[in-house]
Amino acid sequence: MIIAFWVLAALLAFAILLAAQMRYLLSIVLRRALAAKFGGKHTDAEYRTALYEAGRKAPDTDHARHLSTEYPVPLSHLALARRVALVAPGLLLILVLAGRFGLGAI
Repeated sequence: MIIAFWVLAALLAFAILLAAQMRYLLSIVLRRALAAKFGGKHTDAEYRTALYEAGRKAPDTDHARHLSTEYPVPLSHLALARRVALVAPGLLLILVLAGRFGLGAI
């Protein structure tokens, strides 16, 4: 049982780190694609806003519409990474608490 606890803990920690890496790298790549298409630097606030809007609601700017039409697969990967980044830390906390008080693994 203790081995299963540590395997699950390692998998959840890996998922958290992988989601953070995916969010970081995908946001840079998509913002650079926007900068190549519309000009400017990839660090501009309008590109960050477009990336935020493209994955969460119906796009209302040209930048967000461009991302939604040209890059739907990376946006779906970004949405998955966002969900994992929100859910996995809570699951890890529950697992650690269960391991501490239920299994005696820690």
